[in-house]
Amino acid sequence: MKRLLQISLDTLLISVLPIITWLLLGFIVNKDISNVFSLTYPLQFFYLLFVNIFAIGANITAKKIKDNSVVYSNIFIGTIIVGIITIFLVLNIDFYINLMNMKKNIYHNFCMYSVIWMYFSFVIQLFTQKLYYEDNNNEANKINLLTNLSNFFLIIILSMLLENDIISIVITLSIDFIVLLYLFFKYYKKTKFHFAFKNNIKYTSFGILGNIGMFLTYVIGFVNSFSYGSKYLNAINFEGLTTDTQWDVLTSVDTAAKIDFADKNFNFKSSIKDAYKLLALLIATILIMNITLYWYFKPNLLLLLILLLIQIIDMLVHPLISIRMSYLQINTDTKKHNIFYGISRIGRIMCSFIPSVFCTHIGQLFTMIYLYIYSKIECKNVKLLK
Repeated sequence: MKRLLQISLDTLLISVLPIITWLLLGFIVNKDISNVFSLTYPLQFFYLLFVNIFAIGANITAKKIKDNSVVYSNIFIGTIIVGIITIFLVLNIDFYINLMNMKKNIYHNFCMYSVIWMYFSFVIQLFTQKLYYEDNNNEANKINLLTNLSNFFLIIILSMLLENDIISIVITLSIDFIVLLYLFFKYYKKTKFHFAFKNNIKYTSFGILGNIGMFLTYVIGFVNSFSYGSKYLNAINFEGLTTDTQWDVLTSVDTAAKIDFADKNFNFKSSIKDAYKLLALLIATILIMNITLYWYFKPNLLLLLILLLIQIIDMLVHPLISIRMSYLQINTDTKKHNIFYGISRIGRIMCSFIPSVFCTHIGQLFTMIYLYIYSKIECKNVKLLK
């Protein structure tokens, strides 16, 4: 449980601070600015795709072949490749804002800030994932505290003191960049080049397919759902604000399972017990946040209850699915599993086209049921998971 909480602390910072940031910026700058959370929400899955390839996959590969040069090579290449993609996104930010049916004159500056900070967060995870797999969780916690809290206080304080959004953003991101340079000087080691791209993909193919699927699901689904009007937008946005962090924290179950499977040190009873202890805390925070923040957002109560019910049901099943799929990813031939896992993601994407405000949540239920049944069948004879 202690390790889950340590990993969860990092995920919590990465997830909850942006939510608080956009809420506060909505008070300080303009109420509409808080909608940047929903505007850039799909892009988090885009960057997580690269975290799987260049961070998680590289570390699992390094464990398997006992060669740390894979980790350092992927830190270097990942920083460059994702950096180039981020520059392209920033230069075409107005196109993205228009695609999401929002106004570029309101969201242009802070949408750019959000995208660049997501890239910086990606680079930070290149180093923290390395530390996780070296069983140096305390150091990873320190890095996340330093980087995320400094960014949070900078953008909030500067936005309060300065009237010019651009100046506040430039100063914040410039200092963030200096912090990243510090991380490279302290933790990066120049070694022989060993990219191991094929193995990186092999050990994280589920995560890669999942994040591609989630990116497409929410781009398509949000454009669809938001077209139904502000009543539905407010309910969806509020539900996202009060459950997104908990979902991010819950991924620590998957991270811990992958580490244990890679180290051949997995205990099912202990892992599942810790997972549900963590889940109990997360569901409690969801209820508390909804009760305390409802008065401010005032979303449609019936819509909100339906959305929350779907989220909590999915969360209750998630630890079992996550652990089983992690086992299949690390310990079996993933070719067949990739096909069936891909079907679950394609199904979820297709649900995003359903002419309903609940299209993304219908897709969520489909994926949950599908993967629960599939993982149970594939792992029914695995003694390690009894």
